[in-house]
Amino acid sequence: MKLIYLHGVGDGDTSRSWLDALNASLVAQGMPAITPEDVIAPQYSDLLSTANSEASVPKPTAGGEKVDRSAERAEFIHRQIEAARVVGADPTVQSLGFPLPDFDPADAVLGALAKAMPDKWFADEIGQIRAYVYRKGLRGAVLSRVLDAIPQRGEVVILGHSLGSVVTVDLLSRLPVEVSVRRVITIGSPAHTKLFAVSRRELIGNFPYARTNSWLNFFSTHDPVTRARGLATVFADVQDFRVNIGHMGHSSAAYLGQPPVARAVGNAFHRSALTPSRTRRVTTALTDDTAALVLELHFQYAVAEAITDARVKARFTEAVRIRRAELVDHIWEADKTGQPLPRELHQLAEGETPKVPDYWSTAAMIEQLTILALSDLTAPFEIDIADSAFKALPPFAAQLGLAPGFGDTLAKTIRSFNDAIVKLGKAGVNWQRWAIAGAGVAVIAIAPIGLVALAPAGAAGAAAMTGGLAALGPGGMAGGLATIGGIAGTGAAITTAATVSGRRGAHRLTSEELLLAVAVAHAQKTLGHEFDDGLWSRASTAAAELSAQINTVEAISDPKARSVAAMNSELDVISNLVRFLEANELMPPDMPLIASL
Repeated sequence: MKLIYLHGVGDGDTSRSWLDALNASLVAQGMPAITPEDVIAPQYSDLLSTANSEASVPKPTAGGEKVDRSAERAEFIHRQIEAARVVGADPTVQSLGFPLPDFDPADAVLGALAKAMPDKWFADEIGQIRAYVYRKGLRGAVLSRVLDAIPQRGEVVILGHSLGSVVTVDLLSRLPVEVSVRRVITIGSPAHTKLFAVSRRELIGNFPYARTNSWLNFFSTHDPVTRARGLATVFADVQDFRVNIGHMGHSSAAYLGQPPVARAVGNAFHRSALTPSRTRRVTTALTDDTAALVLELHFQYAVAEAITDARVKARFTEAVRIRRAELVDHIWEADKTGQPLPRELHQLAEGETPKVPDYWSTAAMIEQLTILALSDLTAPFEIDIADSAFKALPPFAAQLGLAPGFGDTLAKTIRSFNDAIVKLGKAGVNWQRWAIAGAGVAVIAIAPIGLVALAPAGAAGAAAMTGGLAALGPGGMAGGLATIGGIAGTGAAITTAATVSGRRGAHRLTSEELLLAVAVAHAQKTLGHEFDDGLWSRASTAAAELSAQINTVEAISDPKARSVAAMNSELDVISNLVRFLEANELMPPDMPLIASL
């Protein structure tokens, strides 16, 4: 493993103050220092200052061919999220801008900076940037010297500062074919500006997804070179971090002294020595939510097998892998505190996939599978796999040891329910949208670090769900609702199933929750099992209460009030579900004639 350091303008950081700052921060965080022998820091400042430095620009060794690389990119995005989660973010960061215009071909901004910051920007350094951009032969000479210093095979971590980050952009697609990059870290980069558009276009067309594990970029609010902007606006595959290195800071030592930046380098460089292999094995009994998590994970794998489109399958597989990694990360956090966890979670943390437990009655299994088949299994990513979920049911049911034909009947029942609701309603039903809303998740979005899930007060009994895995051990939140917040979306179907079955309390079901509850009841009845015959009463009551509310609000509101339109839409869904319950005799046994009245 080698650390490749690509310097910025000036003398090329010959004092290696950057390495001293990096090692001081690594040691302070309990990580080993990086020895000078493991550093490759090619010097090219002499080329930037010489008028006759010329060489052909090396040809790319990656990309170029017109092939679909969506699978490679999906895997890369997964690694990006993993890298971001490990590094973490600086809690003192503030989102403040730096009002400078982009660099332009005339270098007007560079000249302005030279006057405003005479101690940091000198004419010869500005000349180096101009020369690298406008002299193709010089660009070739710099890249050739850097490539000559890099080994022909093995793993490297690349760290590029300032202009060195632009050299990194040019270098990535030209690395030897047997060199893999464990991580790219760019600091103080101006590569987002118009001045370096040619370099960006070349890399975007030849990005070596398969040979680059991850790319993290750090910029400071007060760095005049970055202008408080990252690279994600021009490189969709870069993960940006904002750090505070002080007023008008730009030096590589200032960046590398920041804990998140040092972690980005150290974690990649020392990865094998930092990864624990076993949890503390403090166990507790299996919980409802843990059992359902394991079931959901296995169902996700079954759905992946049922997807026939290779591109969709690749994206779905990566989404599942990301969600599993998010869960595993939270398990490790809980384990570090000594919190008792079910054995299945310890297995997940250690890289195993626990078996589906023999945990549910047949009627309860119908509930679980119906909700899973109608749930968004990839949030916060949006991938249409509804048909594949139906196709996965028969083989998955057989895998669970259920009776022959069970899965086929269940899949047909769910499809027939979907068709019936579509006919009753004004528009088709997007099952993934219904299910994720039914899970009580108001916001599921990808954040700079990991995944974030929040719930409305009505679903959780609080303004937002609590993070962590408190629900999985003794003394956790009732019913394990904190699980969903802790694992950030993984297991959304679990909350839905618990709500449908009444484990989350007796609050009035929303139209989304009611729709899923009716789907479960219909499936249970079709397969000859008991169902919740109180749904009809709850649905009818909900329709009556909502009608009264609409009548009150509509009388005074604007004619096209959005709130009234939303309530009318919900009433339409609930009314359709009431009609479906009546048409399919999903009512209490003492009301056999109600549908004909």
